[in-house]
Amino acid sequence: MTRPGDPAERARQVRAVLRRVLWMNVGVIALKAGVLWLSGALSVMAELLHSSLDAANNVFALAFASVAAQEPDEDHPYGHRKFETLGALALVGVLSVTVFELLKSAAVRLGGQPAHPPDVGYPALALLALSLGAGVAITRYESRVGKRLGSDLLLADAAHTRADVLATVAVLLGLVAVRLGYPLADPIVTILVAALVARTGWGIVKETVPVLVDTRAMPPERIESLCLEVDGVRSAYGIRSRGRSGDVFAELTIAVDADLDVAASHAIADQVEHHVATGIAAREVMVHVEPAG
Repeated sequence: MTRPGDPAERARQVRAVLRRVLWMNVGVIALKAGVLWLSGALSVMAELLHSSLDAANNVFALAFASVAAQEPDEDHPYGHRKFETLGALALVGVLSVTVFELLKSAAVRLGGQPAHPPDVGYPALALLALSLGAGVAITRYESRVGKRLGSDLLLADAAHTRADVLATVAVLLGLVAVRLGYPLADPIVTILVAALVARTGWGIVKETVPVLVDTRAMPPERIESLCLEVDGVRSAYGIRSRGRSGDVFAELTIAVDADLDVAASHAIADQVEHHVATGIAAREVMVHVEPAG
């Protein structure tokens, strides 16, 4: 029994969000390019490269989302949605690049003053602050829609954009510090942000790996309790589940009175499938029927 809903429509919405975010990130890149042109700051150049990775991520995520949207086939009877989770895990690799770039930028600044100090004027700070606001808006939008659609890919991409926001904060604080005469504040803050980015990547790993290795999605006791709420079910056992919230597959066996005919037993199984699928937001529930005792 399949949970009500339209997977094709969900996939279409995921791709539409990714396309919108791609164009938003292009706008952020344009703003930071303006900051680099005005200030010539090395940290801004690193941040510009980091933001360019965001746009590349969106293209990469769109490719994974297109595969994940395909209908189940002979080789993938459970569908292709794990490709979306795989894409989310792959984004962790890009987060690793982010951490490297941040630490490299910090090492350069801790190693000594550049030959030509950046020209940190108010126009550059204003443009960078505007790009920061745009990044916050993108992150909130993508996180909200990702949670509503239950999309690993959107949530992972939002996490990467959040990392970009943190990096922008570090660069902004660093440029303000340079203007105020405290040049070492920039690399110190950048190192702290790199640690936060690494923590974000670890959070994505913890969310995606259990899905890929089919860790139990729901406690068996929860599914058993839902089964026993259906009239005619004497017991439930052999309960297995996998997937993630909103995309769970469950399989179980119920025991019914031995004197029931096939049609009556099948009707009870149908009720259990619907009740469990609704109770745990499962995509599919498979119920086997055995005679009690």
